[in-house]
Amino acid sequence: MVNVMQLVQHFKIGGLEKMVFELSSKSSHSQETHVVALEGECDDVINSWPQLSALSHICCLDKKPGVSLKIIEQLVELIDKYKINIIHSHHIGPMLYAACAVKKRPNVKHISTVHDAWYLNNWRYRWITKLLCKFSPITIVADACAVADEVYNKVDFKAQQIVINGIDSVEFSPLNMQYARYQLNLPRKMKLIGCAARVEPGKGHQVLLEQLVNFSDEYQLVFAGSGSKLEEYKLLAKTLGVEKRVHWLGNVNQMVTFYSAIDVFCLFSEREGLPLSILEAMSCNKPVVASNVGGISEVVTSHCGVLLELNEAHLLSSAVSSAFNLKKDNVIREEAIKQGCSRIMAAQYDALYHSVLV
Repeated sequence: MVNVMQLVQHFKIGGLEKMVFELSSKSSHSQETHVVALEGECDDVINSWPQLSALSHICCLDKKPGVSLKIIEQLVELIDKYKINIIHSHHIGPMLYAACAVKKRPNVKHISTVHDAWYLNNWRYRWITKLLCKFSPITIVADACAVADEVYNKVDFKAQQIVINGIDSVEFSPLNMQYARYQLNLPRKMKLIGCAARVEPGKGHQVLLEQLVNFSDEYQLVFAGSGSKLEEYKLLAKTLGVEKRVHWLGNVNQMVTFYSAIDVFCLFSEREGLPLSILEAMSCNKPVVASNVGGISEVVTSHCGVLLELNEAHLLSSAVSSAFNLKKDNVIREEAIKQGCSRIMAAQYDALYHSVLV
C-alpha cells in the first residue's frame, strides 16, 4: 500500500498549490493521499478554494511564524495515524519539516519537488538545502531542466528526476470568447492581453503597465489575481494614464473563462520555474508572450508564442502583435497537452513512489 503525504507551506492558490491538487486528484493513490499544509486552518482554506473539498484527506497545521518543534510532532502523529510511507514535500519549509519528521520515522521515504530554485539565491536557504541533501535521504525532483540545472549550480546536488508539471487538459478547454467576456464583464471588441499571477513584486505587472503606453488604444490589460501590490499598481496605472485600459478581476474561480476571454496571455516574471498558468493558457489555445526565465522555454515554442529576455521589455508591443497573429487552429492546445498533462505527471510520480519503496 502506498500512503502518501503531500506537504505544502499553505493553500494560497498558486502554481505549486494547483500542481499538488492535480497530483493528489489524478494519482492512482488519491484515496490514500493526505494533503497537509503547514499554515492556515481548514475552514478558511476551503472557503477561499472550494475545490480542495474534493480531495479525500486535507489537513492544516496552523503553523505560526518561526521554527516550530510542535509541527514536527504533529507530522509524526499523522505519519503514525495514517501509516504514511512517503512524504512528498514542496518548497524549502516543507522540505525541512519533512526531513525532521523522517528522522523520527526512518522507514518513511522523502521525495521533494523543487518548483522554482530562486530561493537558493538566499545563502541561508542554500545552506539548509545543502545540509538536508547531504545528511537526509531525500529524492530530489525538478519540474523543469532549467530548475534542475539551477539546483545543481547552487547546491551541487543533482535532481534524480525531472517531472514536468501538468494541468487538466479536459478542464482547460477553450470556451466561446464572447461568452467568456460577457461572463467577466469585459469589452467585446478590444484586444485583450491577460496575465494571471499573484500581484506581488517580480511577477511582471509593473512592466506590463509601463509598456501599455506603447500599445495602440485597442489593446487592454486584464489581470487575474490579488496580492500585496494591488493598490500600488492600480495607482501606477492611474499615474500612467492607462487605468481605463486595465481590468483588475481579483481572484478568479473559473480560470477557463479567463483564458477564453483573452487574445494573448502574457507573463513577464523576473523568476519562474515552470508556471502552470502558461500551460493552462496554451491548453485553452491562447498564444503566449513571456520572459525567458526558468523552464518556460521548455514548453513555449515558436508555434505557441514569443519569448523575450528580461532586458527586452521594450519589445513587448511587437511581441504581443506577433503572438496575436500566430496561426491558432489547435496547434497551441495540442502542444500544451503533449508538454504538460496532469495524468502523465501523476503517472510519473506514481512510478517514482513505487520505485523508492522497493
